[in-house]
Parts: sequence; C-alpha cells; structure tokens
Amino acid sequence: MLPGGMMPVTQLIAMIRSSPPKSAAGLLMAMPAERLPVVTAAMRPADLVRLVPALKPEARRGFIQSLGPKHLFEVIRGMPLDEAAVLLPVVPTERLGPVVAGLSDGALAALLDGLPPDQRQRVESVADPRREQRVLGLAYGDAVARALARGNVQVVWQDDGLLVTKARWRIAVAARHGDDGRVAVRDAEDTAYKLRADGALAVTDVPATDDVLRYCKEARADGRPLETVTWVDDRHDGHLIRTLVSLFQ
Repeated sequence: MLPGGMMPVTQLIAMIRSSPPKSAAGLLMAMPAERLPVVTAAMRPADLVRLVPALKPEARRGFIQSLGPKHLFEVIRGMPLDEAAVLLPVVPTERLGPVVAGLSDGALAALLDGLPPDQRQRVESVADPRREQRVLGLAYGDAVARALARGNVQVVWQDDGLLVTKARWRIAVAARHGDDGRVAVRDAEDTAYKLRADGALAVTDVPATDDVLRYCKEARADGRPLETVTWVDDRHDGHLIRTLVSLFQ
C-alpha cells in the first residue's frame, strides 16, 4: 500500500469515510501538511464534521487552517453548538469574520453564550455592528430562560416571549437586553394578554426606571399581577425566582 502521503486522493477519502472517526482522524492528520488542504477540499463537509470530535486539541488548529472558506463555514455550521464553541476559538482572526457573518442570528447568539468572555469579545469584534443588539437580545433571552428553568418551573418560548408554568399558574415573561423596563413591561403585558396568563414579568439587564416601577405598582393595585426584575447572570438567579414566585398568588 502506498503511504498516506502518496495515496490517490479519492482512495484516501474512501478509506477515511469507511474508518471509525478516531482512525479516520489519524489518517487525515498523518499526511504531509502541504497535502492536507487538497484532501479536505475534496471531502464533504459532513465527513469533516464527523472527524472533528476525534481530533486532539493540538491537531484542530492545523485542521481548521487546512479548510477553505466554504468548508470552514459549513463545518462550524454543521456541528453541535457546544462543539462549535470549542472549535471557533482556533479559527484565525482574519478568517473569523466571514464565518460569523454566515451564521444565523440564533446560531450566533447560542455560540456567544457558550464562549468564555475573551473569546466572546473576539467574535463580537468581527461581527456586523448592525446585528449586535439583535444577537445580544437573543442570547440574553436564552440565558434568562435557562435561569428560570433552574427555578424548577417549566419554560417554553412563545414567539419572542416566554411562558412559565408551575402547577396551575401561567406567567408571561419578556426578557429584553439593554432595556430599562419600558419595552419589556409592554411586551410582557402583551404576551400575558395573548396567552391569557395569570401574570406578567419583565426581565432586563438594566434597572427599571422609576416610572416603570410606579406603573407596575399601580397595575398590581388594579389587580393585574405585573413585576419587573433586573437579571444579568446567575448571581441574580435568586432575585429572579423570588420575583417570579411573587406572581404565583
């Protein structure tokens, strides 16, 4: 048999496809570095995605650098989000922009949420500024949904809002990033009306204004259960859950 470095590309790819992921990854990374881009370019993105989890951390950088722009995007898009979050940091900065631009807002938000702060900042730095608020809003909503779920309640998305259920209680939640409560309160009330919920909760990462707090107090006095709460990260879980529980009355 010819060495892997000399074997015809089609034959080598056929061997990689028929081998278990760990063996296939070994075949791929054992070939000469200058031949790796030729082989990966001829492979299907699905074949490459299958190999990534089997690559050792030190091999991932060489693998990523061997991929052309289209394959690089397809591989990252085709991976589970937790694995893509591990792979994204090894993408060279000069090639990161096109990858980020090609991701949907939802996928980018989910990826950002799984990255450590330094890598998150790196990805945000190459993203289109016009997408920033939209993507951060999606990521914030997902984070709030997980925080609520940690409070032992059921949480489901309803359009751009959340519905929290506990026993017979149904609470509509609007999580809004960069808002002082004005938008979140309006959206929470609208969602509660549409879903015929028992109460409404506005969650923001910015403290609510005095006007918003006064409006919520007046709503409660009128028999419309409405609260607002500030949540930034898991340090605020307790306050979030206590505010939610206050609406279960």
